Amino acid sequence: RLRPVFVEVPLALETDLAISLLANTISLTPGTVSARLSADKRTLVVHTLDTGDAAALVAEIKQRYETPLKKIFEEGSE
Repeated sequence: RLRPVFVEVPLALETDLAISLLANTISLTPGTVSARLSADKRTLVVHTLDTGDAAALVAEIKQRYETPLKKIFEEGSE
């Protein structure tokens, strides 16, 4: 039985390119899609088809996808 849910992912990313790559990467992951970026670009709403633990999903997105993008595109540019 599927457990679909929308989750809000708080973003540490600041550049449009990095945020866009994160949103696209999430959408390319089976069972997930980036649904909306907040107007202030601080929160990304993600829909997933099957999640039992929304907090674990957010943690996984941040660790697996956001952290490497932050290192590649934003570290050292400050």
